[in-house]
Amino acid sequence: MSWYRDDYDEWKEIIETVAREIGRTEQMVEKDTIQSMFLHELAKSELPFVFKGGTSLSKVYNLIDRFSEDIDLSMSRKPTQSERIKSKELITDIANGLGMILRNPDEIKSRYDYNKYVFSYESMYSEMPLEIIIETSFYQTVYPVEKYMVGSFVGKFCKDRDIVLPISFEAAGVLMNVQTIERTFVDKVFAICDYKIQNMQDRDSRHLYDICKLLGLVKFNHELDELIDKVREDRMSSKNNPSAQLEYNIPKMLKEIIDSRFYERDYIDITEKLLYEKVSYNYAVEHGIAILADMDIFEYKKSIEFF
Repeated sequence: MSWYRDDYDEWKEIIETVAREIGRTEQMVEKDTIQSMFLHELAKSELPFVFKGGTSLSKVYNLIDRFSEDIDLSMSRKPTQSERIKSKELITDIANGLGMILRNPDEIKSRYDYNKYVFSYESMYSEMPLEIIIETSFYQTVYPVEKYMVGSFVGKFCKDRDIVLPISFEAAGVLMNVQTIERTFVDKVFAICDYKIQNMQDRDSRHLYDICKLLGLVKFNHELDELIDKVREDRMSSKNNPSAQLEYNIPKMLKEIIDSRFYERDYIDITEKLLYEKVSYNYAVEHGIAILADMDIFEYKKSIEFF
């Protein structure tokens, strides 16, 4: 069985038409369609999954214009061990139903806080199988969360043009629990600081672009102050989030990242090639973390009385 089941010819025509009209590759539209099918099945579960990360910024909020192949999932509360086991079973069952094959089964453990599922699928546009990555992270619970419609290239194309597909596509739009843009913004700022401490540049410069795109949409107010402190406190308990420790000053770290041009090479070599718009490294920095570096918004304010 493959994801397109008995509708190969119909799906091939749909994907090629959408790709041509919206200026994306066939492989990209195909992968987005499969992601939507996966999320459609996941949304039926009673487990408190939350969709987050770069792909959510694209498929939910239409905020970024870059290629993002991963589906990042967490939960709105700490899962029990039974729920961890169920989540593993659910993810693999959904993938199997779409004809996808798990390539790293020995690396997936339900007791782990983080798992990276690497699934391969039969593509209409490649002789070799292609991959979709599902990442689950249960280090911290996700908040704030909102119900939102998760879109798709095919669904948006049809809605904008009032087109009815010749075959059923229930995953054109999926109502899911989604992490808010404010929380994603906060997580990404801490992430680039973590990767700087850990000397990890590879493929992480994409966060600079995302922060740049998010900055103009985030309101700098009392609620954001409280959210940043709360997220920092949660991240303090994880060894994978070193920048949350009180010995680090986030604005100062952002200045170090800028002055050392820590992410520049990765941004030019990797991130720019993933973008569907022209946003240079200098522009992303100047309109993103450079602004934050001159603010006190990410300084820990726990000792300050909030009124």
